[in-house]
Amino acid sequence: MTTATHTELMNIAKDAATYINRLGGECDTFEIEGATLTAVITYEAETGEDRGDYWTAPSWWIEDETVAVEAVYDEDGEEDKEAADWLKKMLN
Repeated sequence: MTTATHTELMNIAKDAATYINRLGGECDTFEIEGATLTAVITYEAETGEDRGDYWTAPSWWIEDETVAVEAVYDEDGEEDKEAADWLKKMLN
């Protein structure tokens, strides 16, 4: 993996983490595009809920979450398995 690819994957990981943080526990499949790479990522989360009672307000929390990198494609449409494995390690 070249330095340029590594840097681009770091930026994709940062953008994906920001997007996942904004999801608030909602599951989604999305694409993040870099200069020469495009990543297809699936986020899944299981949430817990406390409906509250007279003294406490309702609340929810994320019990378990997983991020799967479905694929990373280069600008020619070729799949880059090494980049996908690296990105998966960074996001989990």
